[in-house]
Amino acid sequence: PMEKLESYKKVRMLETMKLDEETGLKLVSRYNKHREVMKGFEKGRAELMDKLDELVRNNANETEYQKVFDNLLEYETKTAEARSQYLNELKEILTNKQIAEYLIFERSFARDIRDIVRDVQRERMKK
Repeated sequence: PMEKLESYKKVRMLETMKLDEETGLKLVSRYNKHREVMKGFEKGRAELMDKLDELVRNNANETEYQKVFDNLLEYETKTAEARSQYLNELKEILTNKQIAEYLIFERSFARDIRDIVRDVQRERMKK
């Protein structure tokens, strides 16, 4: 399901932005590369959150928590740096207006998905 959603997102992104074929292919290529990097960070962060859960259950000491917190902070920093780098790379292929359209699309798409999920959950609660 997530792969289908990602594919749908890319199609909608290209349709919404009305890019020429070459620019669209470059954007999708960079988007795919960026998503892989972000997935790696998300996976690492999830593992650290699991570790925190384990530490809480085992009444760990402050030092053990601090190690995980330091690692989490590192992931947050790397995530922000990767996002900045991605936006700078987009400047190589898109105009500032197109980057703005892309960012607005990202926000709107995420909001639409949240709304759909919320509506489905409401329907399930009614049954």
